[in-house]
Amino acid sequence: MATHELTLNLKKTNIAPPVITVHQGDSAEVLKAAIYDGDKKAALTGCKVHLMAAKPDHTYVEQQFTGISDNVATVTVNPAVFGVAGLLKVCYVRVRNAAGLDATTENVLVNVLPSASASGEISGPYVDAVEAIIANLEGQLADVSALNAQMQKAEASRASAENQRAANEKARQTAETGRAEAEKKRAAAESDRVTEASQLKAASQAATAAANGAASNADAAANTALQIANSVAQGSAGSSDMAKQKQQIADLYGKLADATDAFIYDDGTVYCPASKASASGSTVTFGSTCTASGTTLNLK
Repeated sequence: MATHELTLNLKKTNIAPPVITVHQGDSAEVLKAAIYDGDKKAALTGCKVHLMAAKPDHTYVEQQFTGISDNVATVTVNPAVFGVAGLLKVCYVRVRNAAGLDATTENVLVNVLPSASASGEISGPYVDAVEAIIANLEGQLADVSALNAQMQKAEASRASAENQRAANEKARQTAETGRAEAEKKRAAAESDRVTEASQLKAASQAATAAANGAASNADAAANTALQIANSVAQGSAGSSDMAKQKQQIADLYGKLADATDAFIYDDGTVYCPASKASASGSTVTFGSTCTASGTTLNLK
């Protein structure tokens, strides 16, 4: 499609007529004529504007302009106007007002070139062929635009996947840090458990040793008591032997109190474990587990 812009005058003041060139069979040709009346714009409102043309074969074509804006008239030319090759020597614009008065412009020379058909027949409009090429290019451009849109969408998906991967990696690192901290705590707990087990083993061994010592002392005391009893029965036991037996019994009770970590009472004497009572001169100090109420001591 081509647009031919002309300036025409109802006073026919142009020195040379305007010329347009088309090809035989062209269609969609637009004629846009700015019409003046002398040095003023022609008043086209309410008027009918027609294209008047005589073809080289002496046939006549008349076509009304479809668009009027101010002093400009526009029409898409009927392809029949360009149906015959040659020079349209008679081609002008007629303006008729509401009162029926006519005015015409100067002549426009239209040069219709032969078609490109070898047979001499009208081969179709060149402009339409160009428009087909343009349409094809526009289709290719649309395909490129669609491809760009797909590429942008794919890039957005890739960026989203990359962000998710980074987030997953961060979560993995956080989890790994937590696992490492948990492993440290587990190792520390295991170390504490080993230490505690060692301490318990040492305490158990000490308690066993104390118990064995107490048992040994008990055996010794029992043997001494047996010897003293035999001596008494035979009438040969002395006061020193009795004192020795009492001392051994006192030592036995003391060690038993330490071994069991409990207070032991026997024959008016309280044997205190070293962990709960201590003596300094004539003063005895009891641990926090012991309480007093008035003149009563609760030993625990």
